[in-house]
Amino acid sequence: MQHFLQHIPCGNVGGNGYGNGVSDTVTYRRVQGGQGNRTSQERVVIDSDGNVSITNHNRNLNVSIDNGEHSQYYINNNRLGADIVEFDVPRWFDDMVNENLVPQAGARGGCNPKLTDVTTPGKCVEFPAPWVEWIEEYATNGRIIRGS
Repeated sequence: MQHFLQHIPCGNVGGNGYGNGVSDTVTYRRVQGGQGNRTSQERVVIDSDGNVSITNHNRNLNVSIDNGEHSQYYINNNRLGADIVEFDVPRWFDDMVNENLVPQAGARGGCNPKLTDVTTPGKCVEFPAPWVEWIEEYATNGRIIRGS
């Protein structure tokens, strides 16, 4: 069975179809771990080759999809000592996320990604299934920034 991502017209996905030096990938981030009772689950796993795997595909996954503002705010205010897990997704995937994004407030179920933490800096999105599996499928270049 093929999923719908294989049928979305993505232009020049294999190369930089955006021109003018704009990267064809976007970095997503997740804060994991922490100290004491202010910790978050380690859901995104990065292996030694930078491959990304995500545990528990049926649970929502919160990810920062900005230039790092939200993850830095979260570490400084809510998750002291936590790590930031970074990975890249294709720009067309990020475009699709933003086209389908709905406010978390008032959202009931559904499979759209939801905009969360709107009172904090940056942009955080809660991804339901099947988006979690798609992130895992298309994520590349995983890396971990260790907390202090």
